[in-house]
Amino acid sequence: MVQVKKPEMKQAILDAAYKCFMEYGYSSTKIPQIAKLAGSSPANIYVYFPSKLEILFTLYEGWLDERMAKLERALNRLNTNEQKIQRILTTMWRDLPAADKGFSNNLIQALSTATSNEGYSPALRLSVENRLCQMLNNSLSNLAPERIRAIATLLLMAFDGHAINFYLTKKKITSTADIDFFSKLILSYAEPQN
Repeated sequence: MVQVKKPEMKQAILDAAYKCFMEYGYSSTKIPQIAKLAGSSPANIYVYFPSKLEILFTLYEGWLDERMAKLERALNRLNTNEQKIQRILTTMWRDLPAADKGFSNNLIQALSTATSNEGYSPALRLSVENRLCQMLNNSLSNLAPERIRAIATLLLMAFDGHAINFYLTKKKITSTADIDFFSKLILSYAEPQN
């Protein structure tokens, strides 16, 4: 007999998982902890999600989408390319790693401990990279698409490091001076060459 999935149970699992990830971190959170907090059994968790990684990705995708949409709205209100690049760097290297007490580090923990049978898909990373490419293209339109993609990839790779650094250094954030330096570096690379 096929078990009927209830939206309220799925949400209870997600809410419980978020609380556990925030309190214990991804690596130390166990499915029985999530199940107990959700008022379910560990076996029932797997009816809704094939793995702990899938639970985190479901949570993280919505969490990150909200923040990326906020960044896109902020960029629309800025006038100069320098302001836009600084806002992108500030969001990717300071705001996101620090948001919700370093929630992003859960993704880093998950990816660093994931096994091939957990069903990792690069879809989320590619989606964020594509959104970054669009944002960068609006500020660096004179660059070739492959250069824009290279910068977006660099921003994402550095984001991982900033998220780890925030977690390991007890909440140290990226300095304004560093963001300003890298913003100017990107902009100088994008200036037309005579």
